Amino acid sequence: MAWKCFLRIPTLLKQIYLLWLIVFNSGEAHTQSNDVDCIVYNEEFMKCTWNHSEGKPNYTLYHWYSSQPAKECGNYIQQNGYNVGCNFSKSEITQFREFFVYRNGSGESGYELPLTRNFQLQNQVKLFPPEDLTLNMTDRNELILSWDAPENSLKCRMYEVKYQSNKDKGWQVHTINSQRKYGLPSTDPKKRYTFQVRSKINEYCGTTVLWSEWSSPVQWGENYTGTAQRNFHALMLFTIVPLLGLLIIVAFQLKGKRTC
Repeated sequence: MAWKCFLRIPTLLKQIYLLWLIVFNSGEAHTQSNDVDCIVYNEEFMKCTWNHSEGKPNYTLYHWYSSQPAKECGNYIQQNGYNVGCNFSKSEITQFREFFVYRNGSGESGYELPLTRNFQLQNQVKLFPPEDLTLNMTDRNELILSWDAPENSLKCRMYEVKYQSNKDKGWQVHTINSQRKYGLPSTDPKKRYTFQVRSKINEYCGTTVLWSEWSSPVQWGENYTGTAQRNFHALMLFTIVPLLGLLIIVAFQLKGKRTC
């Protein structure tokens, strides 16, 4: 009897090993690109998204905050008839509370093990790019770049300014905390400078690594700015066009006198 039990030990160990291998591999599968990622855009709305591979079942998503009941997504993002994400309105976003998502999937193609993830949403914020970039030259030949941002969020934002001239090989990048302006101490009038700005939540309000996209570029120098060029075009339109019309009228009058 003892001998029979001894013979069963290798078989039992083999079964344990196979079970451990299945669990280990399924855990690895959940860390791939099919994972769920939630991003809060400009603190105004949120999207939780995942990739859907051919042959995989359709997924459903449930979400909740700690100590609250779970709810199914009420506004799925779909692609080719499959759920690939969920939209959340501003009223559904609560920062500084743990947020959980539970994704489950089953269908004709099979069943997948559910996936659960948790987030601190203040660390998932991606801001919109700064807007209304303007350039002004001071009496001291300092070029000041400024931009707009909501007043109530200044303490939570940081910025990166990058610029280069048409004669530089790369960008110069500077980090700025809270302020909405950057000064370039001196400029070369023979160069044209291009500036862009991006922003993100700073360390005092979150630990996000998500920068906004770069803003639209603004330029200065080489006797050229976007504003100056628009003013020049307007001057051409309102002076040369009437002058040409006047010349045409005079030409017709002279021609009429000659025929008389």
